[in-house]
Amino acid sequence: MEKDIILHNIRSAFQEINSQEDIESINRIRAEEAEYDNQNVIRAYQAAATCMKAEYVFSPVSKLKYFNKGKKKLETLIENDKSVEKVYLRLLIQLNVPRHLNYHQEINEDIVFLENHLADARIDLSYKRIMIKNLVSVADKREIRDILEQIKVENS
Repeated sequence: MEKDIILHNIRSAFQEINSQEDIESINRIRAEEAEYDNQNVIRAYQAAATCMKAEYVFSPVSKLKYFNKGKKKLETLIENDKSVEKVYLRLLIQLNVPRHLNYHQEINEDIVFLENHLADARIDLSYKRIMIKNLVSVADKREIRDILEQIKVENS
């Protein structure tokens, strides 16, 4: 059973984002109601969702505003406490955004971090597999997909 239902719910909601309304529902979740250890992970999902909001607005200025706001928040959360899920979210965004946004500098570092830490992370095995599947699905280069597919999700 999931230790923290709020974290479980935000993970599920994040996987199901299909509209601006889905993003708004994620951003309405009150992280402070979750277990203390999970609050910043929840905030990281909210930051990533804010970045994704750029896909659902028309104005290029609004697109950039939402992307930058979410990116800044996610970077701050990683800076303060680097964790597997936060790095996963940053990598997911980096692999998914257009190159002209110049948000790809950490791709290799994030892949190495996941290679070194994902197997030991205290995350359900099924969700670790979802994380890798999501990353592989957005990677546009075959060599990156190959590396991601080789990341171990559990210790042998």
